[in-house]
Formats: sequence, C-alpha cells, structure tokens
Amino acid sequence: MLNQLGDYYRMAMDGQSVLTKFLDIEEIKEVKSLQRDGLKVYFEGGYQDAERLRAIIQYQDYPIPDISDYKIKIYHATYNLNYQKISHRNVLGSIMSLGIERNTFGDIYLYDNNIYLFVSEEIAKYLISNMPNINNQPLIFTEVEKIQTIPILDEKIVQINVASFRLDSIVAKGTNVSRNKAVEMIESGQVAINHLVISSITHKCAINDIISIRKFGRIRIIENVKTTKKDRLVIKIGVKH
Repeated sequence: MLNQLGDYYRMAMDGQSVLTKFLDIEEIKEVKSLQRDGLKVYFEGGYQDAERLRAIIQYQDYPIPDISDYKIKIYHATYNLNYQKISHRNVLGSIMSLGIERNTFGDIYLYDNNIYLFVSEEIAKYLISNMPNINNQPLIFTEVEKIQTIPILDEKIVQINVASFRLDSIVAKGTNVSRNKAVEMIESGQVAINHLVISSITHKCAINDIISIRKFGRIRIIENVKTTKKDRLVIKIGVKH
C-alpha cells in the first residue's frame, strides 16, 4: 500500500483526479493521510453505512466529486429463504471463486432474502455474467440505482468496562452475553473484525475496529476512555443491532 500511496500522491499533485479501488478500513486510514499540500480526499461506498470505500484524491479547489465519479455499480438479487439461508461468507466465496481481486468490489449487503453487491464498474459485467450459484441457488442479479428498502440501524453509543481489548471481553460486554457465550460465538466463526472472521478469543482489538457478529449486528470501537483504579479499561463503543 505504501507504493500505491506514493503513486496516488504524485498523480494528484500532477493535477489528476485519482480514483482508487475499494479500500478496507486500514487502507482508508492510510489514504486519508494524503489530505495535505492542497489535496482533498473523498470517499464513497455506494450507501450510507458502507465499510469498504473507493476514494477520489484531487486538489481541494476542484469540484466535489459526483456519485457517478466513483464508478460503483449496485446489483440486487433475492433468494428463497425456505430453501437454504445464504450468508455473507457464501456470497464472498462465490465471487472469489471467479478469481476476482477483493479490492474490485465493495460491501456485500444482506438482509432478509435480499443480496446487494457493490462492484467497481471495471469488472461489473464480467462478475454478473459469470456469477456462480450461491449455496446451490441460481440467482439473477439486476442493476439498481440504490438500496431500495434499507433497515434502519441506529448506532447506540455506550461505555463498557473490560479487563482488556481481548475479543471475547468486548463481544461479551458489547452484546450483553456471558463470557462463555461470547467464546462460543467466536470459536464457531460468527465473529469478524473488519470483514475477516476471527476465531481466536484472545485476539487483541484496536480503536476503529468494526466487529461484526452474526445475528446480532456490529460493534464499533471508538475510544479508550480511561483506566480505572483497578486497572480495568473503560471503552466507548457504538452498537448497531
């Protein structure tokens, strides 16, 4: 990523409007560092709460990019819930089986029996034309302008008291379940950090991590507020059900 950052910076300083591929959370942080020397960085992922984003880097006095400048195509399909439930992992695995690089498509958004794909314009036709069955279900994806019916996921900001940044501690407190239940969820593959499934209960989380928990929602780690007299941590998190 460091070499790419240098290329992005040089191209933008030469007067180009630079469009990146889809970035994960860590890459977004790095690209934000280019917002200097008269440059401005803009992000878009196709919908309001998108986690994987494309960035446009350009001089700050250039017009603000239009949504179409990010070249993101949105595709939608529905499936039969009575046959077999489709998970994020099922969709991701099917796409990756085509040999497509992860940075060429963004979020995979699922709710009820709806699947939305956010895809870079460059590979959209190939992906949709070659999409394999997902969980043994043949699906028909059609292009749409936006997510039509998005459930409201209001983030609630709370503070939790934990012994450490260990994943099992934060999952237990953030979901208000026992430590044993949190361990069970993690070890059974129900917990991901920044889109990567983590099965180690001792994994150390970090500020700005987004923890996705199947059938629960998300936990966003915002701030390490303080350390108590008993050496416990008070951490501010955002919770979405």
